[in-house]
Amino acid sequence: MASLQFVNPPGTELVYQKFKFSQAVVCNGRVEVAGTVGVAPDNTVPEDISEQARYAFTNLKRTLEASGSDLKHVLHLTQYFTDIKDVRAVDKVFIEFFPENYPARTVVQVSALVMPALKLEIQATAVVK
Repeated sequence: MASLQFVNPPGTELVYQKFKFSQAVVCNGRVEVAGTVGVAPDNTVPEDISEQARYAFTNLKRTLEASGSDLKHVLHLTQYFTDIKDVRAVDKVFIEFFPENYPARTVVQVSALVMPALKLEIQATAVVK
C-alpha cells in the first residue's frame, strides 16, 4: 500500500481547518499541490493581478519545498483565471519563477474562485528531488 504524506507548511493551518484540504500530498515520489492562490502572509488579497501572481508562485514554492521538491521539479501547472486577459501579466511574473525549462502548463478561465477577490489559482504536479 502506498504511503501518503500530507503537507501543510507553517502558516497554512487556517486553510487546512477552514477549507478542509492539505496544501500538498506526496506519494511514490510525486507531489500533488492543491490550488495555490495569491494571498499575502497577513491573509489579505491584493487587487493587482501581478501581486496576486507573485504571492501565488511564492506560496507554491514554499509548499513544494516543504514537500521535498522545488520549482525545478514541477511537471505541470494548471492556472485558473477569472479573466483570461490577465494571462500576459501573469506570464511576466511566471518567468521570474520559471526562467527556463518551463513545465507543461494549462491555462483555463473560470467564472469564480473560492474568494471573490481572487483572480488566479495555480495547481501543480511535481516530483520529489
